[in-house]
Formats: sequence, C-alpha cells, structure tokens
Amino acid sequence: MEVFLSNITSFPVVIYTFILAIVICYWLLAMIGAVDIEMFDMDMDLDTDVDAQGLSGVTGFMLKWGLTGVPVTVVVSILMASSWLVCYVAVSLIFPLLPWETLRNLIGVVLLLVSFALAIPITAQFIRPLKGIFTSHSAAKKSSFIGRECLVKTGVVNETFGQAEYEDGGAGMLFDVRAHTADEIKKNDRVILQDYNEDDGSYWVIKSTVLDK
Repeated sequence: MEVFLSNITSFPVVIYTFILAIVICYWLLAMIGAVDIEMFDMDMDLDTDVDAQGLSGVTGFMLKWGLTGVPVTVVVSILMASSWLVCYVAVSLIFPLLPWETLRNLIGVVLLLVSFALAIPITAQFIRPLKGIFTSHSAAKKSSFIGRECLVKTGVVNETFGQAEYEDGGAGMLFDVRAHTADEIKKNDRVILQDYNEDDGSYWVIKSTVLDK
C-alpha cells in the first residue's frame, strides 16, 4: 500500500492522479444531476465514413483515432483512466531500476507522453461497444417535437442548464431544456416543449401542470 501511494503521488503519475480525481468528482456530480453528461460535447454531426484528413484541431484528432460516437466526457474519462493505468504500471516496473533522481525525472517526462499516446488506441477500443448506446438527433428535426411532454432528468432546470427525456417507445431521446428559475422545475417533473432555440439546440419548457389548469 505504501508503494502504491508513493507511486500515485510522485511524478509523473501524480499528474494523471490529479486529473483522474477531477474526473471522478465530475461523475459524482453527474450522478446526482448537478452537471450535464454532454456539457462539453462539440458539434461533430458527421458520417462515420467522413475522411478526417481535411479536419484539424480536436475534432480532426478525435475523428482520426475513432474517439467519436459517445459524449466527450466519456472519451476524456476513459482516456485519462487509461493514461493513469499505463503510466502507473510503467513507473512501477522501471523506476526501481533507476538509481538517480535526475534520470527518473527525465524518464518521467517521456513516460507522461508515452502513456497518453498508448491510451488513445486503448480508449478507442473501450468506447467502440458504447457507441450504440448514445444516439445523436439532428437539430433540424427537433422543432417537430414542440408540444411533446418530457421527463426532467437533471436535478434542476434553469435558464442555462437542464435535460429532459422524451419517451418515444424505444431508448428515448434526451434533450437540452431551459426554463425560468422561478418555475422551480426539478428532476422527475413532467414538462412541455414550448419552443426550440437553434442557437444552442435547446428547448424552452414549462411544467405540464401549467397547461392543465
């Protein structure tokens, strides 16, 4: 146990340990509905056959390595966990053989980069079976859902945050929703999709009980 704690709190593993701690905190908040699982998602509504050669930046990188089809938060979480594991194993095997602290630091920098590089294909393999779980819906068709009733899935819904599920008889559709804070819409409330905002792809909603009065 002492060796384990020493490794995860020493360079270079400590860097991934810190990031992994943030990831764990994020998922704990997501479990109680305090944050949106897809809050960092980018607009990558592209066919799987699209050639990523002409794309640059994060989008091009993710398409090139097959890190699409699931929420970005899921990709980052698995990527960081894989990087941490690879780095920890490498440090545990290599560092006991290195007598000088300076040499350990130099090797540590290399392991930091190598661990991340090795974690990319590992992450791609992990998320492959998950892609069928997450379904993207075209924003151009979302206006047709206005007037439908949905079930709130997040802890609260306000002017900047919220998600609700529309039961379509299948896996269901998860929509970003917005409402006045004063409406006090919370998890498991039923709401009506009243208007669609194309700028951020969200619906303005009201409690379904408002229409019943």
